[in-house]
Amino acid sequence: MKVSKILLASAMLGSMMLASCGGPEADQSPAAGTSTATSKSSAAKTSSSKFSAIWSRDASQHVDANCEHEGKDVDVCINSSMSNKETIIAKTPHTWGTKSEKVTAEGKTGYWTNECSVCHTKAIIIDALNWTKLEGTNKDTNNTTLKFKNNNEYAEYEFTMPQALTNVTVGVYGWVDYWKDGSNNNDQRGFFSTKAGDGSANVGVKINDTDLTITNTKTYEEMGMTAGENGNSSFCLCEMGTVASIAAGDFKLTYTRLESYNLNITEIWLMYK
Repeated sequence: MKVSKILLASAMLGSMMLASCGGPEADQSPAAGTSTATSKSSAAKTSSSKFSAIWSRDASQHVDANCEHEGKDVDVCINSSMSNKETIIAKTPHTWGTKSEKVTAEGKTGYWTNECSVCHTKAIIIDALNWTKLEGTNKDTNNTTLKFKNNNEYAEYEFTMPQALTNVTVGVYGWVDYWKDGSNNNDQRGFFSTKAGDGSANVGVKINDTDLTITNTKTYEEMGMTAGENGNSSFCLCEMGTVASIAAGDFKLTYTRLESYNLNITEIWLMYK
């Protein structure tokens, strides 16, 4: 009788020591000194085990993220046959070089050029404070950014496009007036959510008199702007939409405030391959 009880106790203890990646604590680290199971098939069946899974990062499956594609990390469970866990790493911003010398011409807007050293995306960067036609009060209190006070005020930018461009992404660089508690500037959140998500656009862009379809519906936080408790957010390059082509020669871009306070901008970017 005593032998039977001892055998029964031993069997129960052996069963409890089998660890599984599918157990209720599968995403937690194992307790110090816990041994891994010797049989993956046995471990997989012990789904109710109180012992934690043991995960190991597989360096051979790591993919770096860059401005062209996402990256990933892969974790493998070493004490079970459970499926690998994959973590996606978000794309990184472009790695821009040093701006060119400013291109200027009589009566025209000034601009710079730049290029990403990773994917070789190129950019024409328009000086937002150098316009050819404007309406309203168009500078902030420090005269350092373009900021309209009233709806439908605009600035117009003109220069000679040096070459034809295709699949151009239009962006603006600057910051937004942002009060976390919503006490000022209608608690604006993004280009299409200027008044607590009412769906109206707060900026209009025309390229050679054709409206740009603004496809950016991200909040300012999602675009990378970090808000202070009360006041301006951090600088950010915000992509607004794309245009299929821009011809070489005479070029005109019109930037208009439509609703609420839009971005305080210093530059307008045309990015292309």
